[in-house]
Amino acid sequence: MLLTDQYSGIDALNALKNGEIPHAPMAKTIPMKLVEVKKGYIVYEVTPGEEHINLQGGVHGGFCATVLDSVTGGVAHSLMDKGHRFATVDLNIKMIRPMQVGKTYRGIGNLINAGRTIVITEGKIIDENNKIYASGAATLMIIRK
Repeated sequence: MLLTDQYSGIDALNALKNGEIPHAPMAKTIPMKLVEVKKGYIVYEVTPGEEHINLQGGVHGGFCATVLDSVTGGVAHSLMDKGHRFATVDLNIKMIRPMQVGKTYRGIGNLINAGRTIVITEGKIIDENNKIYASGAATLMIIRK
């Protein structure tokens, strides 16, 4: 049985945040911890490690892309009724400054617009001083049961 058949999106995210259900397997590749969730809003803590370094010695852009995909998708997830899912149709990201290995950042997602079939969200990765390291926007399609 799918998680979406058991929980509404907001209930699943709260269960995840409270440790009642496990994170998706992707959280082993990109360590993310859900710390705050409301309908249309989500916050993950993320910390790049040595395994996320690219050939040039910086944090790989895929790290930022994955975090932004997760926070923008998490916003859409927070809106889903039980039995409904969503799929990312488009994800645009901008990497603004290099992230540092071992430093913890916050990935924050917000709702821009929710229609009957399409949800548009935005996300950013910030440090403890609210300095932006990457930002993005996503278009997601609702898949009804």
